[in-house]
Amino acid sequence: MAKSMRRLKGRADKNPLIYFCPTPPQEAFLKDKSKIKLLLGGNQVGKTMAQCAELLHRCLGTHPYLKTDPPPITAFLITHSHMQSVTIQEKLYEMTPKESFHPDCEFVPGKGFRGIHPIVRFNNGSIIHIKTANQGLGLASATISYVGIDEPVNQFIWGELVARVLRGGAGGSTGTIGITMTPVGQDVEYLQKLVEAGQVSCHKAPLTVEATTPKFCDPIIKQEQIDRITATYLPIDREARIHGDWNVGIPEGRIFDCFTDDMISSAPAPKGNYQFAIGIDHGSTPNSQVAILAAVEMSDPQNPWIYILDEYVSGAAPPEAHARAILEMCKRNHIQPAACRWTGDNIHYGKANNSGKMSNSLLMRAFENIMRFPSGNLPWRIRTIRKPRYSVYYGAAMIHSIQARKQFFISPKCERLILSLQRWTMKRNQSARSKDEWGHCIDALRYCVVPIIDYKHITPAHKIRMY
Repeated sequence: MAKSMRRLKGRADKNPLIYFCPTPPQEAFLKDKSKIKLLLGGNQVGKTMAQCAELLHRCLGTHPYLKTDPPPITAFLITHSHMQSVTIQEKLYEMTPKESFHPDCEFVPGKGFRGIHPIVRFNNGSIIHIKTANQGLGLASATISYVGIDEPVNQFIWGELVARVLRGGAGGSTGTIGITMTPVGQDVEYLQKLVEAGQVSCHKAPLTVEATTPKFCDPIIKQEQIDRITATYLPIDREARIHGDWNVGIPEGRIFDCFTDDMISSAPAPKGNYQFAIGIDHGSTPNSQVAILAAVEMSDPQNPWIYILDEYVSGAAPPEAHARAILEMCKRNHIQPAACRWTGDNIHYGKANNSGKMSNSLLMRAFENIMRFPSGNLPWRIRTIRKPRYSVYYGAAMIHSIQARKQFFISPKCERLILSLQRWTMKRNQSARSKDEWGHCIDALRYCVVPIIDYKHITPAHKIRMY
């Protein structure tokens, strides 16, 4: 028995692809003959594994369900970010029969396939080019037999990729596009319309026990785990992340539904490794100039605890008035201003004559005047917050997740922020958001804590360039 087990293990290590047992949604995706097919599912349902299996079977000519183009072929794998790319490359390497790699193809654990632009080469001549969407990498002008897209891409990139597979198949036929994604993070309304028009074949993969159980295997996830995961997601995209439902519109409704009265506490925070932060949202209307003071316990950066200590809420006033009030807030909480990380909003211009103008630089000059520092010698700097697309949702989701873990507490002194957490809703457009009386405190809260708890976040800044 021991010899048989070792022999089976050796065969699995040598060729893990033949031991891949798909779940029902994965099998439906792999069997689909359509030229454009989509596996639309929640998080953690095995979408990426299905994409890797499809890529490898096509490159090696071993597809168990379809008659595909004979190798060698050229395939592209499009990922969202570098971190996601490394994760997918590791899964791709683990699933690949090791003897099928070309001798020049080298994989480095934790980094991926070697090369500035990662390329997976096989002995039969097939090649997989791995491209990262947010690093601005150009795609070579080539015909492609198969394009694998993991997670949503914007409409411009989609159009270019469709053009690349127009004559990428055998004998000049059309190539194939396979998409595996959860419909969040990008505007995917264009893709929904293609599915509704019948131009894209769609398979749903919900996060359920049945849909995540491989054929001939026992369940790998329990309903209790699914319920716990579900509770951590924001209400606005819970159905998208669990069931893969299209998330085109943003429903009106309370966002921080995990914020409860037992999180309002005047008890002192326990001892720990704290980072102090102040977030500032500028405004000239009543209750729109807001500063939030917080302490974030970061002993475990992957599991932070947030303690909101105090707030300052005002309207239009001279910069010196705001600066004195914020310094007083720090003083009554026994925190040195220079010990805080300061993050503020973009410039607010106020009325047409700029009478309500407020900015981070004006506040810094006011602090210098009050504290008698020479110009440019303030011991701290108010950084301007970066606002990439979906930053409101992203920051709210991180705070909501911490609240769901019961690791968020707020002082009763923060009356306006407490009301905001209880009443704030996600608006559909910028005009509606600017008129929301509860959004200013939420913005200041995001500016305060997100730069600390999301210390590894890199803002996507570029699109893929096509040549």
